Amino acid sequence: MHKDFYASGFLYHLPSQQILLQQKSTVDISGTSSLWTLFGGQGYLRENPEATFQRVVNKLLRIKVSLTNIYPIYTYFYKEINQDHAVVYAEVENMQEFSSLNKIRCAWFTMKQILKLDISQQTKQDVTVGQRVIDSRMRKSLGLQTLE
Repeated sequence: MHKDFYASGFLYHLPSQQILLQQKSTVDISGTSSLWTLFGGQGYLRENPEATFQRVVNKLLRIKVSLTNIYPIYTYFYKEINQDHAVVYAEVENMQEFSSLNKIRCAWFTMKQILKLDISQQTKQDVTVGQRVIDSRMRKSLGLQTLE
C-alpha cells in the first residue's frame, strides 16, 4: 500500500557550506507574503522521497541531480498537510545562479544568513536538522565518531 507523502529539501554546496532556498510570493487574506522555503512536491505512486525531490528540482530549476547525491534528513507527520513530510538534501558541485523561474526567486545562503531570513518556524527547524545531518556525515567521512 502506498502512503501519501510530501517531500521537500534544499541543495547544498559543500565547499561554501551554502544552501539554496526559494522565495515564493503568495497572496492570502492578510496580504502578500514572500517567505523563503524549501523546494518540495507531492510524492507519486512508487516514488520514494529522494526521487520526488529529484523530480521537483528538475522541474523547477531545470537541473539534474543524481539520486546518489540526495540524502534523507528526517520524516515527520505534518499536521498542516495531514500527511508525512520527508525532508532531504542534495549535494551539488556548482553554485549555479538561478534567475526567477515560475514566480520564484532562488538564492544561496549560509546557515547564519538563513536564521535571519523571513522563514517559517518549520522551515527553520528542517534546515537546522538538515545542517546537523550534514555535519554528522562530514564527521563520519573524516573517521570521527558520530551519534547514529
